[in-house]
This record gives sequence, structure tokens and C-alpha cells, in this order.
Amino acid sequence: MMLIPGPVNVPYSVLQASLHLVNHRSEKFRETVKTLEFLMNKHFGSTRVALLSGSGTLAVESMVYSMVKREEKVLTFPYGEFGHRLKESLVRRGAKVISYEKKLGESFTLEEIKKAIEENKDATTVALVHNETSTGIAFRDLQKLADVVKGAGLKLLIDSVSGFAAYPLYVNQWKIDCVVTGSQKALASIPGVGFAALSDEGLNELVESDLPSYLDLSLHLKFQDKGETPFTPTVGAFFASRRAAELLDKEGIENRWKRHEACARYLRRVMSTMGFKLLGNDTNFSNTVVAAFPPIPLDTFMSELKKRNIEITKGMGELRDKIVRIGILGVVDDRAIRRLVNSISEIIKKNVEFEIPKECELPEELKVEVLWD
Repeated sequence: MMLIPGPVNVPYSVLQASLHLVNHRSEKFRETVKTLEFLMNKHFGSTRVALLSGSGTLAVESMVYSMVKREEKVLTFPYGEFGHRLKESLVRRGAKVISYEKKLGESFTLEEIKKAIEENKDATTVALVHNETSTGIAFRDLQKLADVVKGAGLKLLIDSVSGFAAYPLYVNQWKIDCVVTGSQKALASIPGVGFAALSDEGLNELVESDLPSYLDLSLHLKFQDKGETPFTPTVGAFFASRRAAELLDKEGIENRWKRHEACARYLRRVMSTMGFKLLGNDTNFSNTVVAAFPPIPLDTFMSELKKRNIEITKGMGELRDKIVRIGILGVVDDRAIRRLVNSISEIIKKNVEFEIPKECELPEELKVEVLWD
């Protein structure tokens, strides 16, 4: 059982769909491109979604290069490893970057965001990470954040690679210019497709000049108008992601948001009671990654889980050998959480009796596709 921040375990039909290999200029593939964008627009609440062959990092880089001009003043707020990567992308783009940074394990308040905007009245853009898998911390209320940023007349660019489908998110309704994610996260598909969702306002902000063509969102959207991609795509991953988007439609995006939060709250409660020191609190915890200092030696804890066929991961950067990170995104449900908790109880030698919330369960039609043995 793989419980890392991605790639994730996927439903059986998603894995089967990944085996499709067809001519990427065929009608069958065109239909898949059109259906995939239609469904992802629905899930994002966006106007257009660019479909990119690559990782979540490609989606982030494409957002930066397609939405930010050289010399543009951009505010960014790193509070983990991926926030720093976003900052580096902005610097490479040639933007004038003003970076407000936090120590690992800390987060930003809305008041701090407001103050930064007031201090930089010539800034045009805010770019930040929605959910930090490196620390298990997130901006939990994007709507309030968007109200602050858009209310000040700035563009808002969101790296939600590990946040999309795990929190409420309405791209058009909240006037977020661009949000990106990857197929191998809470969508519960295989790696290989990046998504860049654009609002009506965001479409008007696209930069078409001086771009590396692979990062040009406008170019991808032009080809998608005819059901194609500008370059040879990750064909199997497109079919898999279409199937994953269909399953998300069956579960319902709001139900998937609720499932992630219910599972996260339950696991955090159990682990805290067992003696783990958790990163994050009720105002900023991640719905997709639980990060914690274990009560026994880290390597011992991980190796004991591995003996029980459960794979988690260490921290990143300066937290690498200090914390464990447990990914609970995608199709992780009450069965997976119960197996994990039982295993931790055996290892820690401490039992905790808390009832798993009903919202942590998958609907029956998805449950039969996901086995946790």
C-alpha cells in the first residue's frame, strides 16, 4: 500500500485505461482530449484547462512563463520546498520577485498577505503554493485569499499540484487567474499529465511572446480547439486521466473534498493521541499529507511499516531525517486508513479507539475498483 504524496494508488479502470496506445492525431484521441478538458473544466470551475504532457512541475513552469512577463513585479510566499521551487521559476522567468518567507512548519495569515500587498503597491501578481506536501501545511481557505488578492487588483497564480480535488476550489467564481495540478495527485490518475486551469480573466492575461513553445499555454489551447496537442502527448496518461476525471465526476467533487478532509482530521487525531508531534494546526493543516515527528526512531518506524507492505516517505530538505510524511490523497479511504492505523498501533504498541467518519468512505462504485491488500 503506497501512502506517499504522489504518485498515488489508482482505481483498476484507470490503470487499464493507461494501456491504450493510439495515433495521437486519430479521432479516438481527439475525443479523449475534448472529454478530458470538458470534465476538468467542470471540476475546476474554470473556462479553459490546458492539457500538458509532463509533471506537475511542468504545469507550474508553464503557468509562470505564460502568465508573467519579464520585469513584472511578483509577490510570493514560500512556506516549504515547493514554494521555493515556485520562487526559483519566477526568478528564471525574469520577474522582479519579492519573497516573504516562513520557516518550515509555519504558515502565512491573511493579514500578512494583505500587509505585503500594501507594502508593494506596484506589484501586479501574487503567486503561491496552495498545499505544501513538504510540511503538511496549506492555505485552507483559498476563497478568502482570492478575495484579498483580487480585491487589490492583482493577478493570482496558484500551484495546487497537491491541493486540487482535496479542497473547495472555484476558479471562475473566485476569479483566480490560473491554477495548476498534476494527474498523479488527488485526481488519482497515473503520472504524465499536467493541468493549467484558467478563468475568464486569466485567459486575457496570457503572454504569447518570447515563450519556449512547450511552456506556451496559448499554443496548447489552440491545438485543443481541434482536439489535439501541439506535440506528441503521453497517450496512455491522457486515457487514464480521462477515466480518473470520469470517476471523480461519479463521486462528485464536493464529496471528494469532504473525503480528504475527513480522513485527514481522523488520522491527525489518532496520530496525535499516539504521541506523534504533528506539523500544522486546525487553521492550516493539509488535507492530503500528514507530516509528523514520530515517537520512535524514524527509520525504525518506516521499516516496520514497510514490513507490513505500507510505504510512506521522509521529509524534504532540512526536515528529511526528522519527520515522516503520509500521503492520503486520491482514492485513500476508510479501509486504507484503518489498515494504516492498525499497523501503527502494532508498531507503537498503543491502541486508540476512534470511529472513522462516514465521509472518509468511497462510494460503492469506486470502492470495488480499489483494493488495499
